[in-house]
Amino acid sequence: MEMQGLKTALIGKIREYQNAAFALSDQMAREPELGGEEFKSSAAIVQLLRNSGIEVEYPFAGIPTAFCGRIAPERQRRAALLAEYDALRGLGHACGHCASGSGSVLAALAFHALRDEYPFGVDIIGTPDEEFGGLKAVQADKGVFDQYDFAAMVHMGPNTSAEVSFLALDGLGLKWHGAPAHAASGPWEGRNALNAARLFFDAVDMMRQHVIPEARMHGIIKDGGAASNIVPDLTEVEFVTRAPRRTDLDEITAWVKDCARAAALATRTEVEIFPICPSYCDLYVSDLEKRALERCFCELNIDFVPGKSGMTGSSDIGNVDCRCPAFHPMLSIGRPYACHTHEFAAAMLSEETHQAIAAAASLLAVLVTNLYGEPDTLEAIRADHRAYRGY
Repeated sequence: MEMQGLKTALIGKIREYQNAAFALSDQMAREPELGGEEFKSSAAIVQLLRNSGIEVEYPFAGIPTAFCGRIAPERQRRAALLAEYDALRGLGHACGHCASGSGSVLAALAFHALRDEYPFGVDIIGTPDEEFGGLKAVQADKGVFDQYDFAAMVHMGPNTSAEVSFLALDGLGLKWHGAPAHAASGPWEGRNALNAARLFFDAVDMMRQHVIPEARMHGIIKDGGAASNIVPDLTEVEFVTRAPRRTDLDEITAWVKDCARAAALATRTEVEIFPICPSYCDLYVSDLEKRALERCFCELNIDFVPGKSGMTGSSDIGNVDCRCPAFHPMLSIGRPYACHTHEFAAAMLSEETHQAIAAAASLLAVLVTNLYGEPDTLEAIRADHRAYRGY
């Protein structure tokens, strides 16, 4: 089948199967599961895929709630569709993973139905715990994405754009250990771990004028002591550093760790420094990728915002992008609500979100078909990524 005919047929199959994807998303929205605990969600997705005849490995890559469904597994040229399905603490599916994951599943169902009509292979990979555990980074380290020409998913949001600003990220846990003492009768016998944390935050604040403006450094004191009349002998801090590129962030994070050690030296305490999540890489969105996505928007008559969407954060999708080009466009749910809000979570059960699921599946179908239909464009995107990443 020629590529234009394939796109038309895929969109037809998406319309045929969309009600199953809507029901799947609604089920996950009503029963949100946190990262690493998505047992009902992953089982529901896997059951839908298997019922449609897709061969699925579940669990996958040593992760209990991950899976991999393979369509035409004998074919060498392959694309990966990524499905997220974890929820937020206290907010349910306020990041829309129930809908975005269902969009990837819907696209996979369509590709499977027409598997004899195209020469490439498509895998649907379940990528749990994006919000807290960064399990795409774990999968990337295990080589899961090394075999693919590219990977793609669609994230829901208040507007539609080909590009988001996903920064490289390091998450640090810091614990200062001091010595307790009575705060009135013998404070000189203590070593104040809370003072160490305070000095650390002051030192990092002094760093800010000497790092790139795009860098972000922020954190909280999780444990500041047991009682006001006891010199705190343990203080724990959770701290995050971010920067547009991994190479910039490595230096910034090293400096932050030096601030922690200096604070310990100044207060005669001891400090533990440990990661609280995998390190995230930046997401590289080339001009070629933007043009490819915006062409898809135009083909599907989807209104979009040129340039970046305005969303700034971090995601483990950057670690996928270090292994193969990763597409991560934003798609509007038809409501102006920002992600990570109660309003966004409530909108997951709306008809507008259902239509966004179908649009996400169509966008993935058209993108994959276009890229394999134009091998020179695909190879140019891959070459550009190799030059940027240095592999």
